[in-house]
Amino acid sequence: MRSTQVLGLLFAVSAFFLGSWILGGVDYETSASAGAGAFFGLMISAIPCIVISAILLVPSSIQLISKKKRSAYGFNNTKWQLLLLVNLVISFGYVCIITFIIFTYIKVKFGLM
Repeated sequence: MRSTQVLGLLFAVSAFFLGSWILGGVDYETSASAGAGAFFGLMISAIPCIVISAILLVPSSIQLISKKKRSAYGFNNTKWQLLLLVNLVISFGYVCIITFIIFTYIKVKFGLM
């Protein structure tokens, strides 16, 4: 469980840095082909990292909410609890984004928008 939490955080951080690096030079003067290249770069690098991070973090973070599970997996000291807290915040963000996407899809699909 510790390795899952660490890997999930590493994928989230790498997605942030990859996205920042790819989109760093894109502004309103960027040509359409360069913008399409940046979008393609995001699609093959940053977005898969975000998906992998969400797959790793959300279930394991929900499982580690229980004090019994935390003690069973060795999340007793401050370092591991801080890692869990950061990952819980990231997991909450993922859940909010997924809920928003599903809600928007339903509204558009049924013509409520």
